[in-house]
Amino acid sequence: MAKTLQPTIYAQKRYNITQPIDFDVAVNYANALMAIAGADGELNEKELQWYIDEQKLLLADVEEYIEAIRKLDWKNANIETLLGNIKYDFPINFRRVMLYQAIKMCRADEDYHAKEKAYVAKAAEILGIEKTVVVSIESLAELEDATEKLRFGLFETDI
Repeated sequence: MAKTLQPTIYAQKRYNITQPIDFDVAVNYANALMAIAGADGELNEKELQWYIDEQKLLLADVEEYIEAIRKLDWKNANIETLLGNIKYDFPINFRRVMLYQAIKMCRADEDYHAKEKAYVAKAAEILGIEKTVVVSIESLAELEDATEKLRFGLFETDI
């Protein structure tokens, strides 16, 4: 039996993920996101930490998974192969979710670099996502960041 990762209640609420996720598929998914976020030549700690924090919210017992993704060779990842091999049977458009998470990861260091943006566009093309949808997802990520800053400001919290 293949190793799986169990979704949390947050995963169900946030992305409607209700089924276990194949461990190897999840590792390939992470490798693709890391390659996109590292398209500017570095995967900085804020970008990687965003993904790790997201996984801690989405998946139960993620220690082994996090250890596996920390060992990935994202610099030599072939995005076409990785994206072409990812298949999910979720009641959600995983291609769009993947692009959304890649964009959020790229923006985690507050510098959505032109090379990262170009790699996002390349990933979108491979995944069959229209340019207008990419712009919408990028806009959603910007809106979420602005909303978070607004919330912190209203609550008089350091931003």
